[in-house]
Amino acid sequence: MGDQFDKVLPYGVGVAAVVFVVIFLLAAYCSELMKGFASRTVDLVFRKRTSMRRVGGRQLRRYRQRAEDWHGRHPLGFDTSNIDIRRIYVPLQSAVGTERVDMSETLSGSSRMVVLGEPGAGKSLLLKTEILRWAEKEDDTQVPVIINLHNCNTSRKSFRDFIVAEFGQAKVLGVSSMVDRMLDAGRLRVFFDGLDEVGREDRERVEGELREFARTHADCPMIVTCRTAVYDGQLSPEFAHVVRLAEFDDASMRRFLNNWNKAEAALDVNRVITSLRSNRELMRIARRPLLLTIIAYLQSGDRAEEFGPLPKSRAGFYKAAIAHLLDRDRQLGRTRAIAQYHANRKLLVLQRIALTMHEAPTERDDRLAISGTSLESVVRALLPDFDLDAEHLLPLRDEIVERSQLLRPLDALRSQYGFAHLTLQEFLAAQALHDAPGRLLGNYRSDPGAWREVVKLWCAVASVDCTPVVSELFTDARNDSKILALECLADATSVSAGLAEEIIAYFLERLESAGDEGAAIVNALGALASNNTPRGNETFEFLRRIAWGPVSERQAAALHALAASERQEAAACLGELEADDDHRAGARAALRTMGEIAIPQLALAASGRQEIWAVDALGTIGTPAAATELAALLWAHTATTRRAAWWLASLIRVSDVEEALRECETPQTDAAYHWLWNAQESSPALRCIGGRVGFLIDDGHLDDHVSVPPMPDEPIEVREIDRRIGTPIAALGIERYRYNQSTVPAHLRQGRNSPDSQQIYNWVSSLTGQQRRNEFAEIFHRHRLLPPTYRHLSGLLPQEVETLLLARLGGEKTSPTLTKTTWQAACLAPPRSPVLLKAVIRWTVWSAAAAFFLTACLRAVTTVIISRPSWVPPAQKPWSNLSAPAGWLFLILSVVVIIFFAINEWMNHASESVEILLDLSMLLWAPCFLFLAVELLTVLLGAWTAWIGVLAVLVVVALGYWDIGRRERNLANPFRLMLTVDLSDNGLTYRTPSLDR
Repeated sequence: MGDQFDKVLPYGVGVAAVVFVVIFLLAAYCSELMKGFASRTVDLVFRKRTSMRRVGGRQLRRYRQRAEDWHGRHPLGFDTSNIDIRRIYVPLQSAVGTERVDMSETLSGSSRMVVLGEPGAGKSLLLKTEILRWAEKEDDTQVPVIINLHNCNTSRKSFRDFIVAEFGQAKVLGVSSMVDRMLDAGRLRVFFDGLDEVGREDRERVEGELREFARTHADCPMIVTCRTAVYDGQLSPEFAHVVRLAEFDDASMRRFLNNWNKAEAALDVNRVITSLRSNRELMRIARRPLLLTIIAYLQSGDRAEEFGPLPKSRAGFYKAAIAHLLDRDRQLGRTRAIAQYHANRKLLVLQRIALTMHEAPTERDDRLAISGTSLESVVRALLPDFDLDAEHLLPLRDEIVERSQLLRPLDALRSQYGFAHLTLQEFLAAQALHDAPGRLLGNYRSDPGAWREVVKLWCAVASVDCTPVVSELFTDARNDSKILALECLADATSVSAGLAEEIIAYFLERLESAGDEGAAIVNALGALASNNTPRGNETFEFLRRIAWGPVSERQAAALHALAASERQEAAACLGELEADDDHRAGARAALRTMGEIAIPQLALAASGRQEIWAVDALGTIGTPAAATELAALLWAHTATTRRAAWWLASLIRVSDVEEALRECETPQTDAAYHWLWNAQESSPALRCIGGRVGFLIDDGHLDDHVSVPPMPDEPIEVREIDRRIGTPIAALGIERYRYNQSTVPAHLRQGRNSPDSQQIYNWVSSLTGQQRRNEFAEIFHRHRLLPPTYRHLSGLLPQEVETLLLARLGGEKTSPTLTKTTWQAACLAPPRSPVLLKAVIRWTVWSAAAAFFLTACLRAVTTVIISRPSWVPPAQKPWSNLSAPAGWLFLILSVVVIIFFAINEWMNHASESVEILLDLSMLLWAPCFLFLAVELLTVLLGAWTAWIGVLAVLVVVALGYWDIGRRERNLANPFRLMLTVDLSDNGLTYRTPSLDR
């Protein structure tokens, strides 16, 4: 018995007791350790999933895709194609007095806003663009959604129901509860488009619902668009911020046409601009995006020759454009099988349809849509007058819809039809009433907002005397009607000279009117004075005399009316007034608004008298002609030289400005950074201008021309400069003065180790708003010797470039060091990347993983089945006892993982519980997978062969990735990384760089 006891406890009871106690304590410790590990693992998995998953991303993925499809293209209103907004979009601006502000900045500055604009000013296009910006940035913190308010004419649904329907069309699951949660959390950005399109009978109700919706969902940003003439503060105080869309300036017009030339069809931009310049009336209306789009379409490709020269008025242009689109098949010699009906008959049908839609009672119908049944009724009623029988009804309708594209179906079933833009409908309605002025006035009295534009167009197209209509408007007690009478004078076919003189005299006495009424009077008088007719010239002379009078509010209004006329004589007059000490201030403000017409006067003031304001005005105009005048100022040593350099640093980003600068004459000078511009640039003039601009920005400090660079003094309007100029100057300046230590916050450091460049970059990228500015200021503060010029330059570069510069400034000095040589190398074509090696390593990794997986599956299946195939060897000791449980666990967990993946894929939102279970299953599945694969390979190949093979694969893959990293680090040029930030011309898309390249 004792011998047996000794065999069991060979070292005695005491030692056994000690071992038992140690095992007990270790078990207790390991138990607590495992509990903590499990708790931390679950917490880690939860945080990982929470951080990786974009909030609402699964639910909104379909909506984002559909939003891009819906809003990425915009219908022309004719032709079968739509324009790609991303490729032709030019940022719109808001008008604040005589100043202009980018609308994207304006929209981000207020949570409640009413955006006003004239017909065709781009209100709907602005909202579509905001949605595209959101879709491309993939930021779900605030999700935009558009509600077309004209739908309120035929539906009493709540705005919440309209939002649900908008998401529902994208087939988003669980949409009702999702919308409620997003509204409560303030995560919806709601766009209400077209308050002016709500009928008069429903407008008060809809306005009340808008105010109530804004109060109920106070955390959700909201924007309402409306025509200027219709809005009179009805949404106050909930929507207190009101902004007005500015018309295209000269630079925006040219940029739009250049974008069209690249994106849509060949267009001679200079020819179109010249044609518009010679036609002041058409130039004035072409500043609206809608009209400029139609002009670009009709003057591009083969259509320019077919359409002929541009008409001289808005009405004339609409008339010619519609006639061309209705008759183009015959003009192109297409067969009668395509165009069976005469263009005049189709025009009469469209006129009657437009009138029917515009006269529709809004309590029953939507003015922007007509049902298929109603449309057929209109066509059927006209067939007897055309001497056609009923069988022509559908062919005539289809030819109008399919061939002219002026009228288009609004749904797939073709149950609703509408015009692509309200302005086309208004013009055709005006044509339909050309001989019915009484009916026109009756409609205007019943709904002035809806019929205001129709009245103006009617006066332009009517073949009868317009005096009775204009007189009726002028004698109306409402000021809006009186102003409408003045606006009609500019386009009216025939108006009594006595009545016209009375109206003009009446408003000349009221030029000092304030607010929207005053602005409308100034614009109407300017439009009238733009006509080179006796009445227009007389009005111009009246305004000129008032402008030379004593300084007053009336005199200031006359100055702006002269500027609004866009006549060369007006620019010359304002130039003379600017030279007069008593009238200088007002004349300068008016000259700034005249665009390219004022360039001769502004260039004279800038070069002759070194006037800084004139340089700023040339920079604000921003066209190639203005940039050429600015380039001429670079070579003198005056107060305007450095100012002109700042403006050119910003304007040279625009392709047509860069092209114009290539043709400039430049003198030889040593006071320039000849290393700055790409040496492969074919134009010596552009290289010289770019180098001179960079030299002037820091006064040649990087070439040791001065000991201390000057303080930054760029114009306040310059928000961004060309990165080909700003990046090397800012980066080389920062490289010269920054400390050789990390200056990022302490929380980014790990013990004594400083964070790497990627960690700093990620941190800088995560900063936004005021926090970003505060952190940047702190980093700059720690580099006290860094001159303000280089600090400031980084803020004038695209945000991604600024992030890369600040990430480099925040870390320790690393190689490669930034030099002029590395900048010049970055401007050249980049070296080839190890693409083939990457492909080989990637193939090796996937092949090895697939082989391991198949091996594990084979061992698992052959272990759990009753009869094992003879060609598969059995498991060897000491692992044979583990093979069966590992095989069962591997197969069960494989099924579980597949089920969890399927659940996550098909659920409309990410379940945190499912994701945690999925990760825990993977933690158990992976060891089983590796064990089974390695065990079978060991049996088949032998232990040494198997392990050597596995290690060989791992070593090859590791060496391959090491070599790829080494090559890419050798190829990496920090400047090249800064130049890879891809900002498209339209400002809608961007590409974020990675520091891992």
